[in-house]
Amino acid sequence: MTRRLAFCFFLLLLGVAMPGSGRELAPLREVFPLHGRTVVDLRVRASEVSVPLRGYGEGAVFTYTGRLYVYDNVASVPGPVIHVKPGGKLVMRMFNDLGGQTYAHGEDEFYNFHEVNTTNVHFHGVHGDPRVDDVFKTASPGNFLKYELEIPKKHLPGFHWYHTHAHGSAYLLLMGGLFGPFIIDSTTNDPIASLPSFVLMVHLYRLGKSNLCDGMTMEEVDIAIRTNMSSRPRILSKSGKVLPLPLDLFLVNGQHKPTMNINRGEKTLLRLAFAAGSCHLNISFPKECHFHVAAIDGVPLKCTRELKDNWLYFTTATRYDVVAVCEDDEKRELPVISGRLEEPIFYIAVRSHRSKQRRPHEITFPLSFPLTNVSYLTADNPTMWRDISFSQEQIPTPKPYYVIGYGTDCSSPVHSETCFREHFSGEKGELRENYHGFVVPLGATVEARVFGDPTDIVPHPLHLHVNHFVFVSFTPRKGGLHENFSMSEFGVFSGELRDTIPILDGVTIIRWRAATYTGEVVYHCHILTHEDLGMMTSYLVYSSAAGETRTETVVAADKIVGEGDAGRFFFLVLAIMFLLCCLLCGLYKWWCSNPPHPSNWARSCREFFAAFSYRGDEGTEAELQPLRMSH
Repeated sequence: MTRRLAFCFFLLLLGVAMPGSGRELAPLREVFPLHGRTVVDLRVRASEVSVPLRGYGEGAVFTYTGRLYVYDNVASVPGPVIHVKPGGKLVMRMFNDLGGQTYAHGEDEFYNFHEVNTTNVHFHGVHGDPRVDDVFKTASPGNFLKYELEIPKKHLPGFHWYHTHAHGSAYLLLMGGLFGPFIIDSTTNDPIASLPSFVLMVHLYRLGKSNLCDGMTMEEVDIAIRTNMSSRPRILSKSGKVLPLPLDLFLVNGQHKPTMNINRGEKTLLRLAFAAGSCHLNISFPKECHFHVAAIDGVPLKCTRELKDNWLYFTTATRYDVVAVCEDDEKRELPVISGRLEEPIFYIAVRSHRSKQRRPHEITFPLSFPLTNVSYLTADNPTMWRDISFSQEQIPTPKPYYVIGYGTDCSSPVHSETCFREHFSGEKGELRENYHGFVVPLGATVEARVFGDPTDIVPHPLHLHVNHFVFVSFTPRKGGLHENFSMSEFGVFSGELRDTIPILDGVTIIRWRAATYTGEVVYHCHILTHEDLGMMTSYLVYSSAAGETRTETVVAADKIVGEGDAGRFFFLVLAIMFLLCCLLCGLYKWWCSNPPHPSNWARSCREFFAAFSYRGDEGTEAELQPLRMSH
């Protein structure tokens, strides 16, 4: 019995993750709010992952070593679905249980892989306080982060996600599976919210060089991080034989080509996310069904849009809410295919209704969503103009780092007085001088021209933290890489609200409102190999007397307290209390021996202050000079 318990404890520490062993899509673990608060503890642990494969022979598995979220002693890809409500609060503790790491600190860590066992959490797509959703704060092995994230009362319901975002390890950890769904539930009579639904986190393991991606393979990352826990991806047959790796391996909720069952004629909500830090994806849906897009990047469309050609484009981090209606009555699996690979990612199986199943929902398409009183998304009248440049034209090849430019005019690809270009160099803080003019008053609407990269056929995806933006237009560069392209070919249409879009070679115009929150706001390329190599920066939102009042949160910043730091803080408080007690005892003793009668009050005061060794009329000439303000 003792050995059995010891073995079970060993497995618990190892955190073995079995995302799903069957072909049917397995349900995800979920965390719901209680009395307005969603409380969740996550641990990050090293786990040996083994995923059963379809099409590789019976018993074949994909295995690798990953760093995964552990909830309630179960490691999984993805992490649990976290639910919150508008006006509610998320209380999350994230414990880093990973092992030590060996890295020499230096300036090049701002544009290189480093500290790959250090992590944090970013709440992607959520309109939240940047002092809480703060990607500059991290937890090294043995420490933890505490997040207390207030959800605004007027926050729209929507499908978002959370993932690791520590600079230097973001690509490695996210592509290894350190992410999970984040849903802001509806508090109104939303007809879409009442539908049966599936959360589908499409994930990609880059195992070889393909045209889908501009990022390192898992093997290349293993070489780059040296001895700091390699992933060692392999495909093994039932007999243990090592099989060839594909270039790209797609999983859905940690399963390979799972089957999702829906009822014939029943409207079903599919919440799709491309949970990746690299690559792009075209998904083709079966023609036997009808699909209606209801929301993009967590924001409802004003009116649902039917997919005429049954395809959707995903850049990294894109999310769609799609309502599926399948009338096909044949008992077969309908493939959902990656367009370029022409390989199924998952299957839809249509079932006939049974007596115990609910009747189809009475919803007529197109369906309208009145977006009223959503001030934080309103960006109609710009009051400030800035340029952003993703061009890497002046960076040598192979690129030692990536840069972002910003200023009043970035039409030229070179660093200049009108366009400051930099690679990531850390947190900038509250000093306006650090932002080279990119400071925005609270409540202002910013219109930005974003210049694409003429050196890379794969568009850099731009992601803004805190605030969604409106896509206005795209003008291709004459003779450029995307001269004959339009944004509609990438599934992006004028007037849509997004938090991440591909930036093509040319000029893309976007607008956003710096609403609700002040502080340092991050924006970056969501190809996270580029972000880890420097393609991230920030702008400052500051409070203005003429602007709106900042919405205060209960916790101004996420609490970061390592176990060692907590102990030191406790003893510091004890020491201060001890000194205060000694001082009070001394004052009381003096008071008792020198009662403050009017006749001797002045004399007693002089004697008390004379007891101190330091006298105001002693000291050097410099010490006796009055203090002056430094300029």
